[in-house]
Amino acid sequence: MKSVTWNEVRSRRLARGSLAERASAERLVEVARETGGIHAQVQASAELQLAMRADGITQQDIRDALWERRELVKAWTVRGTLHLHPADELPLWYAAERAVSPAEHELGAWVDPKGELHPALGHDDVKEIGAAVLDALDGRCLPRDELAAEVAQRVGSKAQGRLLSGFAFFGGADLCQGPPQGSKITLARPDQWIERWDELDEQESLREVCRRYLRTYGPATPKDFREWFTSRQFKPADARALFDSIANELEVVDVEGHEASVLVGDTDFQQLEASVRLLSEYDVYVMGFRERDQLVPDEARRQVAAHGRGKYEGPAGVRFLLIDGIAAGLWERKKRGKRIELQVTPSRKLTPAERAELDTEAERIGAFLGLEPLLTVE
Repeated sequence: MKSVTWNEVRSRRLARGSLAERASAERLVEVARETGGIHAQVQASAELQLAMRADGITQQDIRDALWERRELVKAWTVRGTLHLHPADELPLWYAAERAVSPAEHELGAWVDPKGELHPALGHDDVKEIGAAVLDALDGRCLPRDELAAEVAQRVGSKAQGRLLSGFAFFGGADLCQGPPQGSKITLARPDQWIERWDELDEQESLREVCRRYLRTYGPATPKDFREWFTSRQFKPADARALFDSIANELEVVDVEGHEASVLVGDTDFQQLEASVRLLSEYDVYVMGFRERDQLVPDEARRQVAAHGRGKYEGPAGVRFLLIDGIAAGLWERKKRGKRIELQVTPSRKLTPAERAELDTEAERIGAFLGLEPLLTVE
C-alpha cells in the first residue's frame, strides 16, 4: 500500500482543481469539467471560483460561455444545488442525480421556510404538473413567476405556490437556467437549451461521477463521496455498494494512518508548493475536501464559528484565505462605485512573501471584475 502525506494530498487537490498552476483562458470550460462542476447557488461566487482558476478571464467571458455560446450550463445537480457544468455533459450529471434521488411520485404537505403551507400532491398531480412545465417551456425560456402562471393556466393553481417557492420543484421535470432577465432567473428545457441531449444509464453515470470525484478530490472514502454528491436518500450502505461496484478500478492508499481510495495507477503525488488564494463561499475545493480537520485548523475554525454564515453553514459558507491548501483566515468583499473593497483577516501572521502574493490575488480579482481593488489586511 502506498503511503502519502496530507501535504501531498493538498498539493494534488490544488493541482487538479487548477488552484496551483492556473488554466489558460481557453480552458475555462475544461476547468468546470475537471472540478466536477462549479457550485453556483451564488452566481458571483461561481464567477470568482473560475477567476481563481483560469488566467486572464473576465466576468463577461463566463456569461458569454453560459448565455451566448452555451458551452456552460447552470443546473441543479450535485447535492441538488446549482452548479455550472460543460453543457455537453449535463445529461451525465442529471442521470447520476436520478440514480441517488429517485423522482418523488407523491408529495406531502410542506411548510416552506417563509411559513407558507403547500398542499399535498398525489402521483397524478405531480405527473400532470411535470408535463405542464415542459409544455410551457417548449421553445422558450421563462422567469419563474411566468412559468408558474403558465402552469396554473394548464392544471390549476395547486402547484403555483411550490413553483414560486424558489426551490427546484418542477413536477419531476429536469430544467436548467436560461439567460437572466434583469434580476430574475429564467428556466429552460435542457433538451432544447443545449446542442445535444442523450438519455444515459443512471447507474453507469453514477459510477462515472464517482470516478471523477476520486480523480479530483481523492484519496476518498464512500462517506466522502456521499457527503459531496448526494441526498439523504442515498444511504451509507449505498455509497459502499457504489465503491464495491468499481472495486477493480480502485486501490487503497494510506494518508498518515487514514486509508482511502484512488483510481488504479493514479498514485502520483507531488510535493506541496507555496500558494496564496482567496476562495469564495462554497468554493469547490472546500466542498470536495471532506476531511475538514485537515483543511481548517483550530485558529481558522474559531473564525468560522464566530462568522455569521459560518455559524450555520460551517466552512462551506465562508470565504477563506487559503495558504498552501490550508485555511489561514477569512475575507470579505464589497463593491463601492468603481472599487472592490477586499478585507482579509488572517488567522496567523503572514510572511512577507505571503503578503506580497495576497496583493497579487487582490489585483487579480479587481482585473476580473473590472474594478479597482482596495485591499485591507487586519
